Formats: sequence, C-alpha cells, structure tokens
Amino acid sequence: MPIAGRTTDPGSDHLFMLCWGIAAFTIGCFLAFNLRGVVDRLIAFAEAQRAQSGLTAPMRGTSAFRVVGTVFFLVGGGLTVVGAVKVFSVDAHSLFARNQDLGALTLVFPFFGLFALAGLWHRRGPLRAAWATGRAALRFAAALDCLAVLALATCLTLGLFTLGAFVLALTVVTAAITLLSLPRRGTAT
Repeated sequence: MPIAGRTTDPGSDHLFMLCWGIAAFTIGCFLAFNLRGVVDRLIAFAEAQRAQSGLTAPMRGTSAFRVVGTVFFLVGGGLTVVGAVKVFSVDAHSLFARNQDLGALTLVFPFFGLFALAGLWHRRGPLRAAWATGRAALRFAAALDCLAVLALATCLTLGLFTLGAFVLALTVVTAAITLLSLPRRGTAT
C-alpha cells in the first residue's frame, strides 16, 4: 500500500533515501558552490521582483543561499551514501576483497592515473584553471579530484574493483563539481 510516495516493501525505504539524497546533494552543490552562477541569478531575480513591487531597500540574507546549500550538500551526500550502501547491500568485507588478478596489466593503472593527472594539470587543463581562480572551494575540489584519481588507480592496481566502482563514482562527482564551478571562458573572436 503506497503511503506518501513509499510502499511497504522494505527495500523501497532505502531507494527512497537514495533518491532524496541525490536530489538534496545536487541542489546543495548548485547552491553551495554557486555552480554556473545559480546563486547570483537567484539574487538578481529576487531583486528584480522587489524593484517591480516598489520596494527599494536592499535585500538582506543573501548569504543564506550558501548556508542552506552547504547543509543540503552534506545531508544529501550522507543520505546518498547510506541509501546506496543499503540498496546495493554492500558488505564491508567485499569492498576490500581482491576480486581478481589481472597480472601484468595492473602495472599499467598507476601510469594511467599519473597520465590523467598530468593532462588535468596541463597549462590549459581544468584543474589548473580551478586552482588559478584562488577560490577555496575550487581549490578543495581540485585537490579532491587529484585524490580521487589516485585512489581509483590504486584500487584498480590492487584488484579492488568493488571499491574502485565507488571511487569512480566519487571521481565523476568531484570532476563534475569542479568543471561546473569554473568561470566561463570568453568567446573567441
């Protein structure tokens, strides 16, 4: 029997938690990191609405967007992790169990990780652009990207493919946050 969007199936509670966690995490990312100027656009829209209604006093409390975004980011991330672990029934022992040995191929993974980092930190690479902005959030995201790429290469080298899948998800999320947070480049003439 459906009750408030959930069914009585025990697994659906965890799926519900996972979906809400992803939604809260996404909203939190956009607000906390001001991705693509979302907070600036919300403030400009609110000020335009105030001007149309005849109010001339400046808006107060615009920093609340960042605070609410940070709360959504942290709570959504936690709900996503807990929901994913429950939905996929991940056993802690299976995360650190060696799945299979790839032989000499495992020696290639550290070089791929270093090669990827070299490309990301190249003169026109996205991580160097993120670091050059001087914003603490972007520098933290760039450092987290580096750690995620190195952790992914390490997991693949050690044959921990289950843990590597989770690290790959972390790598993709941190890369997306970093790339969306970068300032827009001017158009070429």
